[in-house]
Amino acid sequence: MNYQREGLLLPERTQTPEDAAIYDRFATVHEGTRETYKQLTLDADRKQAVLEAWHNGEDADLSASHIDAEALAARLDELYAWKAELLADDELDPVIKQAYRWRINEDIANAKLLEASSNGDMEAFHRWNRFIYGEPDEAIYRGALDKVAHDAEELLAKDDVHPVTAEAAQKVLAMLEGKRGYRELLAPTEEAFAAVRDDHSRAGGYYALLLAGVDVPRTGKINRQTGDPILEHVVKNNLQSDYELSDAEASSWGVTHSTKSVERPTSYNMPWQRFVGLGAGHEIGSHLLEKMNGLRGPVTLMADGLDRYESGNEGRAVMREQIVYETFDEFGKQVRWRDIIRRDIAIGYAMGVGEDGMKSSSEVYAFVNAIDRMYQTKLTPDDPETTTTKARAKTDALLARVLKGTDGTGGAYLKDKVYLEGHVAGWLTAASRGAGRISEGDLGKFDINNPRHVALLQSWGLLPDNE
Repeated sequence: MNYQREGLLLPERTQTPEDAAIYDRFATVHEGTRETYKQLTLDADRKQAVLEAWHNGEDADLSASHIDAEALAARLDELYAWKAELLADDELDPVIKQAYRWRINEDIANAKLLEASSNGDMEAFHRWNRFIYGEPDEAIYRGALDKVAHDAEELLAKDDVHPVTAEAAQKVLAMLEGKRGYRELLAPTEEAFAAVRDDHSRAGGYYALLLAGVDVPRTGKINRQTGDPILEHVVKNNLQSDYELSDAEASSWGVTHSTKSVERPTSYNMPWQRFVGLGAGHEIGSHLLEKMNGLRGPVTLMADGLDRYESGNEGRAVMREQIVYETFDEFGKQVRWRDIIRRDIAIGYAMGVGEDGMKSSSEVYAFVNAIDRMYQTKLTPDDPETTTTKARAKTDALLARVLKGTDGTGGAYLKDKVYLEGHVAGWLTAASRGAGRISEGDLGKFDINNPRHVALLQSWGLLPDNE
């Protein structure tokens, strides 16, 4: 059977899903493995101690010692028991069995990662980390360093460059000497960008359907008063979802499926492109839409995700932020692009990509903060106190995110490399297989760049066999 979408959504189910016999049991054991990144997060007191250590030039322990060891052991026992049941079921469709086997292996890996972090076993932590997310891509990492170095060179080339800014830029260039790659690898071709943008912005296309029935102001900035009604309409009407808007921590945006929440900052004030691209296009129109179509499609596992789907999932969501702008170069001037690049740099440097070994958290802090100071001096060259405070806040926020789970002696939590790596892979897919492939990712939570996933969707009638 072939499944055809009606607008953004697949039609509601009229038949029993192919994995009905095992999904409910899987969902029960899977529940505790959701959102590992949140389970690794430190409480406020420990986070403050970590930041103070970094500000003093010291290493800091971010390992998950707060994890309940007994509860985690019980969770692992349940996961292993369910996997044994799965493998022993001879009546199950072999394709369904394999999809669930890959998925439960990732769930086990996430639980083992938590266990390793809780025990301070960094060798095991990094082994499971790599199993889930793979090694950082050296070419992309070096391309990200080249982008930062190029920004430093542009600052130094200005006739009116402030001496403080020049000093910061020279420090960054010296720090990156011998590490640079090719920043051109990070950007799509003009042809690929235009094709995906046209496909998404055409009448009856993705953004027309996602924003149907709302009027997004194109002048001034969008805040909670003007933006929340738009988000609520998209969630409730256009995606036919029962999710609710909720307040996020700090300035983050996200979708938390365990609580059926679309999280946005308690206060926001942003240009329409940022609001549409991030709030509507990335979070709701990608991550929530994937969930809704997974619940409507032939295999309910697609609502929770095939194994290791995040690279394709986050990469194409980032693409949807970009194509709200006229050109990629316009998006490339936004702080959001720099932040995605900084995530990859922090992870690559911490993991020792292209070097002899991993870097400690204090080394990573000094490296990233030098970059953050360079960008901040451009804004506040005559105010050293503000420069220090704001650059430090940027570095604090980034490293508390990408070094979580580690004991500070080396390495990173690899999850956040999926944004830049997935973006690069997504644009290559668009260039080689067609702009419409990006929206095929809305069929559920899978990686559009993973041949195993594509083959599964073809066998379930969700994708054509002409790949």
